[in-house]
Amino acid sequence: MLYSVAAAVLSLALAPVYDGLERKIRAAIHTRIGPPILQTWYDILKLFTKEIVVPVGGAWYTLVTALELLALIASSAILYHISSYGLGHATLLESVAFIVLTSVVATLAIVRAVSQNNVFSVVGGFREFSLMLSAEPFLAVSFLLLASGAGSLASKSIATAVLAVSSYVISGRVPYDIAEAEPELASGVNIELAGPLLGLATISSVLKKLVSATLTALALISFVGLSGLSSLTAVVIATPVVWLVHTVVSTILGRSRVDLAIRFLYVLLFFLSSALVLSFGLGL
Repeated sequence: MLYSVAAAVLSLALAPVYDGLERKIRAAIHTRIGPPILQTWYDILKLFTKEIVVPVGGAWYTLVTALELLALIASSAILYHISSYGLGHATLLESVAFIVLTSVVATLAIVRAVSQNNVFSVVGGFREFSLMLSAEPFLAVSFLLLASGAGSLASKSIATAVLAVSSYVISGRVPYDIAEAEPELASGVNIELAGPLLGLATISSVLKKLVSATLTALALISFVGLSGLSSLTAVVIATPVVWLVHTVVSTILGRSRVDLAIRFLYVLLFFLSSALVLSFGLGL
């Protein structure tokens, strides 16, 4: 457990570095120089030095944002704890706790968005809710199936694919960055946040990307059959590799309309889930 807590704390420090590396790689793909790798940390630290501008209901936003960050740290610690013996050997309590924390993170982000006195933030909150409904159930089912250790190699492979797609969606990358509305003139869920409050939200955003990458890395490493410190080390090493894959995919993919992005996600996950049910039921 001590290793898991240490890995979670290290993740909190490394998440902005990975995000800075993502910005650098994205710029290289676009034939630009890009910002320094530590630019995300520079941005976060600068935000915490800014004047505290408290919007209406600012204390409420601060509480919700802080709880969201704590829930992300806790979910990261649970993932690393499971990594010490493999996803297929996770207890029911650990699996349920992770699923609940994942839902809590999404719910807190929605609550914060719709509570703001800004129409763009409210729209972003409803978009976040649509993404939650389209990805969270599939993520929960595939995670619980892999954690149970049941099923054949084929069904486990399909469940890993479902988990990988769902994890990518919750990371908030293109084309599923629709909640924050980055390509639009008026930004989304964080539009009313500034200074240290925006700094907290930024940390939560990059940590959410790290949790999604760790989740996929954990599912992939579980196939190898490692256990103990070697398994935890393998997941820690594989996490930035998965983050790199997410970066390349998000850079290559084009932006999509909100309704089309969610519709395509439903079709893809429904197809994969149908194949999962069929392979699991037939014992393939």
